[in-house]
Amino acid sequence: MEIGPSPVPSSTGSAALPATPATSAGAVDLVMRIDMAGFTPPDLDAPADRPIRLRIVNPDNSHHSDGGGVHGFTVPSLGVDVKVPPLTSMVITIPAAPAGEYAFYCDTCCGGKENPSMNGTLRMRA
Repeated sequence: MEIGPSPVPSSTGSAALPATPATSAGAVDLVMRIDMAGFTPPDLDAPADRPIRLRIVNPDNSHHSDGGGVHGFTVPSLGVDVKVPPLTSMVITIPAAPAGEYAFYCDTCCGGKENPSMNGTLRMRA
């Protein structure tokens, strides 16, 4: 599922991440940031029945006492469970799924899935 981690550029300013899907070869491309404050954006929207290529950016460093800067991205109902090392980004493929709402969370640090900022929703629209 993981295509590969890559270093996060040293400049991790507050530039907004693209949230509008771009398509190629049937997949939808999305970007999400995960850090100690949670997911940005907290919810994802994509068309149903198409795979998603999700680039996850983790700008946190390994000096965090809670989880060592590692974050997780888990969508249990779709079989997705990845760990994103500190100061990296990675691209994962989320399988095509029917229309509906799918909960995701980080259960690695920051209070885990009990922390509201470490939860989100993937909305697959028909």
